[in-house]
Amino acid sequence: MLDFQKLSAQYQQALLRQVVPFWLKHSQDAQCGGYFDALTATGGVIEGDKSVAAQAQQTLAFSWLYTTFDGQTAWLDHARNGAMFLSQFAHDDQIHCYGQLDRRGRPVAPAADFTPDAYVVMAYVQLFRATGEDDWAMLAKQTFSSIHQRRGINLQTHAISPEKYRQSRHLAEALTILKATVAMQPLLEEESWKQSLDAILQEIMHEFVDRRTDTLREYILTDGGFLNTPEGRRLNVGLTFQAANYLLDVYTESIRSKNAVTGLITRKVISQVVAWCQQMCEQAWDETTAGLNQYIDFKGQPIVFPESQQKWAWVHAEALSALLKCYHHTHNADCLTWFQRIHDYTFQYFPDPKTTGWHLVIDTQGQPSIPVKAIPTVGCYSLIRCLTETAKLLPTCEPLKATAQPGRSRISVNS
Repeated sequence: MLDFQKLSAQYQQALLRQVVPFWLKHSQDAQCGGYFDALTATGGVIEGDKSVAAQAQQTLAFSWLYTTFDGQTAWLDHARNGAMFLSQFAHDDQIHCYGQLDRRGRPVAPAADFTPDAYVVMAYVQLFRATGEDDWAMLAKQTFSSIHQRRGINLQTHAISPEKYRQSRHLAEALTILKATVAMQPLLEEESWKQSLDAILQEIMHEFVDRRTDTLREYILTDGGFLNTPEGRRLNVGLTFQAANYLLDVYTESIRSKNAVTGLITRKVISQVVAWCQQMCEQAWDETTAGLNQYIDFKGQPIVFPESQQKWAWVHAEALSALLKCYHHTHNADCLTWFQRIHDYTFQYFPDPKTTGWHLVIDTQGQPSIPVKAIPTVGCYSLIRCLTETAKLLPTCEPLKATAQPGRSRISVNS
């Protein structure tokens, strides 16, 4: 039987003694502001440009940590450093976010979609919550309004007048907009917020979910159609667990606030989310060397992506948080068993025994694949959020009398 209190202490220790100290010590750019996107295994700076999404994610992570876990001043100062850089350099005159900046903040590339904008919104909202300073709320509302208007126009334009070449939509953008919409609740009028939330929930649950197979797809065509390519058939394990986390958060908040707007996230949908998590565990788990692979082809065709068998820390962190939330809401025994199995693997291989921080990605032998702990596309966001969520949720979980073995069992969701 799992000792939930002991496990919670282990997650807190990983967060406060390994992950957070690494980023506090090494990631700030004291000369130019913001954060360095790429760091070696020992925290050395790998010089390069700055991703707006990565800057916003780190700002969000530390301001959220400050408001939800333990309000340490160093965390707030760290978050403010990123927010100041974003407010000065991330936007053009129309409050549209760039995709990439150079070290000093000069734009070098446009955003490919609205993901940077959505993370910037969340960063501003969390800093407003942490400080009560109205400037951050104003920036959040302006940026969110820009996303809402421009994305609506884009989707409508694609529907009326398709592009000459095939266009696709990516799950990560939709998930980030969902999270940003939820974050905006205290800053919007209730009816406007309800409409925005329902729209993005409908998009995820009715367009990205394949109705025939109940599969959450990573890529879809602009009209929601199936894309029969290796990318279109690819199930992204980390994004699926992240989607589960976000949807479960919406459900939890709706229970807490008794908010009828989240009627789309019903007990039936929670059962669906549990099924996604179990499917990812069963199909992505590497039975030879353990750990979760990155990708699955949902038609069972060979995976053509060479990196598919790499094991990423953020994927395992998202899985642990999602599985524990599933267990918390349903007492599904398989979720708890998979949680323990992934927990054992994660804490055996990802914490760096030589210095602070966690390995970014490891190979099938459990060794670091690259000698870095941060790259522009993967930083501290999932690790900090998921370790914190798991540490806080574990003490509230009730133990099972007996633990099931991992397998393809049917899902039972308690009423």
